[in-house]
Amino acid sequence: MWYKRGCFCFLLAILILAACKREDVYKGRTVVACIGDTCLYKDETDLMYAIYGQGMDSVRFVSDYIERWAVEHLFYKKASENVALTVDIESMVDRYRRGLILSMYQDGLVSQQLVPDISFGDIKEFYDANETMFEVEEPMFRGLLLKVSDKSPNISRVRSWCMRRSSEDLESIEKYSLANSAFYNSFLEEWRTMSDIADQTPLTEYQLNERLKKRETIEFRHDGYTYFISADSLIQNGGRKPLEMVIPEIKELLVNSRRADFIKEKKRTLYDEALEAGDVVLF
Repeated sequence: MWYKRGCFCFLLAILILAACKREDVYKGRTVVACIGDTCLYKDETDLMYAIYGQGMDSVRFVSDYIERWAVEHLFYKKASENVALTVDIESMVDRYRRGLILSMYQDGLVSQQLVPDISFGDIKEFYDANETMFEVEEPMFRGLLLKVSDKSPNISRVRSWCMRRSSEDLESIEKYSLANSAFYNSFLEEWRTMSDIADQTPLTEYQLNERLKKRETIEFRHDGYTYFISADSLIQNGGRKPLEMVIPEIKELLVNSRRADFIKEKKRTLYDEALEAGDVVLF
C-alpha cells in the first residue's frame, strides 16, 4: 500500500515540477497537478484548505486533495473511454441542465416577487380542515418529572408542590431539586412523548400512560428514590397534535402551496401572452 502511495506521490511530484515550468502560460497561476489538458492550480487548493482544512496539517491536506482530484479525473477519463456517450446520456444531461435553470429562475421569481403573508387565521383554518393530518402516533404529554432520594427532607411538601404546580410551587420545586441534588425535568411548556419520559423512570411506556390516565400526578418508589410525575395535558394515540406544535409545519406547507400557485400563474400568463403575440402557433 505504501509502495503504491509512494509511486503516486512521486508521479504527482513530477507533474508539479513540470507544471511549474508552464507558469507563464497560465497567466501567473501556479499549477500543482495536470492530467492531460486539465490542470489543478495552487489558488484552488489554497481555497479548499481555507474552507475545509482549518486546523489540519496544510501539506498533508493539499497532498490528499491533489490525490483525490487526480483519482477523480483519471476515473472519469477511464469511464468516458469505456461508456459510449449515447443519446440517452445527452438527453439526461440536457434535462438536468433545463431543470437546474428552471429551478434557479423560479427561485429568483419567488424571492423577488412573492412575499407570502401567512396569518394565524390561515394556519388555524388549515389545521381545522385537516384533522387526520396531525394525529399523534404515540401518547404525548406536558408536565414534569422529579426524582428525589427517599432520605430527602420534606417529601410531603414536594408532593403538594407537584400536585398544585402553581408558579410559586414550581419555583419551590426547582430550589428544592438544587438543594437536594434531585433530578428535575420540567416540560410544562413543551410536549414530550410518553416513551421519552418513561425512559427516565423504571416504568414502561404503557405503565406510565395507564397511571397518568387515572391520575394527574403519580408517585412511586424504586431503588431508594421517590418519583413524582405530573401531566398538565395528555394526548392519547389517534388524538390530534396541539396547534402550537404544528404551526411551523403548517406555515411551510402554506408557503409551498402559494409558491406553487404563484409559479403556475406565471406560466399561464407567459403562455397566454405568447399566444397573443403569435409566438405560439396552434394547428
